[in-house]
Amino acid sequence: MEWLNSLAYAAAILFGVFGLILSYIARDLDRWPRRLCIAIFSTAVASAALEVLAGSVYPFSPPFYWVINLVNTLTPPLSSLLVFAYFLDCCGEDFRRSKVMRVLWALGAAMAVAGIAAKLSGEVDAAPGGAVRIGFWLVLSLLLSLMIAAVCFAALIRRRKKLTNVQRVMFCVCFLASAWLEVILVELYLMAGLVRRYLEQKEETVRQRTQVAVLQMRPHFIHNTLMSIYYLCAQDPQKAQQVILDFSRYLQSNFTAIAQEGTIPFSEELEHTRAYLAVEQARYQGHLFVEFDTPNTFFRIPALTLQPIVENAVKHGLDPDLEPLYVTVTTEDTDNGVRLTVEDTGPGYAPSDADAPHFALDNIRERLKTMCGGTLEIEPREAGGTKVTIFVPRHEK
Repeated sequence: MEWLNSLAYAAAILFGVFGLILSYIARDLDRWPRRLCIAIFSTAVASAALEVLAGSVYPFSPPFYWVINLVNTLTPPLSSLLVFAYFLDCCGEDFRRSKVMRVLWALGAAMAVAGIAAKLSGEVDAAPGGAVRIGFWLVLSLLLSLMIAAVCFAALIRRRKKLTNVQRVMFCVCFLASAWLEVILVELYLMAGLVRRYLEQKEETVRQRTQVAVLQMRPHFIHNTLMSIYYLCAQDPQKAQQVILDFSRYLQSNFTAIAQEGTIPFSEELEHTRAYLAVEQARYQGHLFVEFDTPNTFFRIPALTLQPIVENAVKHGLDPDLEPLYVTVTTEDTDNGVRLTVEDTGPGYAPSDADAPHFALDNIRERLKTMCGGTLEIEPREAGGTKVTIFVPRHEK
């Protein structure tokens, strides 16, 4: 059994040290929660270390062993009090001004005194493997321990609405468990909090990146549209006026949708694209032809998904000195979702190019993956040109 005790103490020291490391890593913790976690784990390490030290010195110096053992009698109530202080902090209360905390400190001090008296009176033989004799001090120590647990449970029931479900379960077990199990539970809770905050930060980073991506593409779209109007002013002023009117209505009705953080109905994105193409077709009369075959528009995609792809096809595929450019936009239902395809008859897509439209395509791919689990593939078209395929999975309600 001696080796089992040694293994338990070694595990307690290991858990305590790991908990201390977690407490220092969790830089986003407030000052007092971190201090309480450090105190809880330090108490566990000190208690286990004292047990190991006491066991190693017992054969050589029994009096020193007794002193260490008596000192270690203070650690169980101290650990319980620290966990309760952490509980109050999780409830949003200042444990330093809590009346319940003061009652527990009094009960904990009385329990420590009763525990020391039980050992000094011989009711508890502090020697390794020593016997236990029922006596006044031992009974008092057990009663005080039960009173501490009862006060803790009463406080937990009264403040249960201030805690999450995970916190309720954790503290409920902590108030019933031994000091060692308290340390493990607090450590697991701290670790889960670190993982949760890491995932939240990662999600926030991705969300900010997608917002930046949209902001990067929006000026690009507006710039190209205004340049198209600029050329129309010289070629056909009357048509330029109509295009300006259409474009102003487009901006007024659709900027709200573009600024949305989540996905939008595909029908709105389709209107974005039609508005853009109306301007480009007015500019390049007889050189740009567009065909829409979109029987299914009842799905959602990130804003500015289709329009930049079509813009990319027009910018890289249209040349007034060459043959007209044909762009086809189709949607097709599949068993698992919707397939959106954009094909053009231009010169083809070169992945090695590093200009803005290709950068926009990379942003679209990332936003599709993050916001709706979609994919984007770019490949050469069999008859020449480029084919861009977007797949949006169907999400069951």
